[in-house]
Amino acid sequence: MKQQLTPYYIATAYDRKLYTAGIVRFHQEKIMDEQGFSALRFNNKSYKGLLAKCMRIQQCILIALSIPKKSIVYFHFPFQAAIEMLLLRLFKWRGIKTAALIIDIDGLRDKNGGLLKKEIFQLSKFTYVVVHNEEMKKWCVQQLPLTIIFSIIVFDYAYSADDISNKKIANLKLSNIICFAGNILKATFVYKWHPTFPLQFYVYGVGYNALFITKDGFTYKGIATPDELPFVLEGSFGLVWDGDDLYNCDPYLKYNNPHKLSLYLAAGMPVIVWEKSAVSNWVKQNNIGFCINSIADIGNHISNISITEYDIMQENAAAIGKRICEGYYLKAVLKDIENID
Repeated sequence: MKQQLTPYYIATAYDRKLYTAGIVRFHQEKIMDEQGFSALRFNNKSYKGLLAKCMRIQQCILIALSIPKKSIVYFHFPFQAAIEMLLLRLFKWRGIKTAALIIDIDGLRDKNGGLLKKEIFQLSKFTYVVVHNEEMKKWCVQQLPLTIIFSIIVFDYAYSADDISNKKIANLKLSNIICFAGNILKATFVYKWHPTFPLQFYVYGVGYNALFITKDGFTYKGIATPDELPFVLEGSFGLVWDGDDLYNCDPYLKYNNPHKLSLYLAAGMPVIVWEKSAVSNWVKQNNIGFCINSIADIGNHISNISITEYDIMQENAAAIGKRICEGYYLKAVLKDIENID
């Protein structure tokens, strides 16, 4: 009879406000907690200098020796601290299986060849790697031919069952209001776009500079935490677009799952995504929005959508959003890995 491996994860130290990618780690840890995983934590006391390094190594060894050999340990990737690479090596030395939950591939995102080479080496040391989508999987298969790779499809936006049932999100209707939520410092295209009447553009997020936006059709709606955002977003469509160009999106979206995609769907909101993005085919297949080649395409697309067509998109988005809130996609990957073991 197959013996099930005992599951653990390396807990992350993050900013509780979670305005950054830390929200992905937070939601995944919440789901793993619900699935009965045990957290392995470093002591974050403020040691300094050589003492700090010695204490971290000691903690690393104690963690590596504290769990049974018939275990599997999940890491968020990239590592939050360099010491995690030592921990990974110790687990491998003990014959303990490991899995990387990719949050980002920084070298790929930043076009940093040296960093990318280092990250590929680190990923090669895992038993399993969980990527964002099929496009990232194709890329990783080429870089990691000896590693078993899974695709999560879309990030979860984990609420408890009570949170889901108590959501006060209005029934969305077709309108000309486009919503964008994100770090505006990384999405400076917002300062270049002049929405054509009757389009309205609502923006949420940090990094806003009022000096650059004084135009009709644009409304800055302020900052909200990820826990608050699904309840306050307004608009008929959520825009997934990054970079400073209105006509070409950040190339990283050819591989990446933007967390704002999960946010919009958790709110039951259909999405607008870049035609060349990794998620475009998935959006089309599930009829949860539409794809654009440039920001200038938005108006024409919306004008050609009927109320009935929008209502179907919205129902589909809400159905997938419910799965996202329940942690369906990460749970499915965890189950697939469990079945292999």
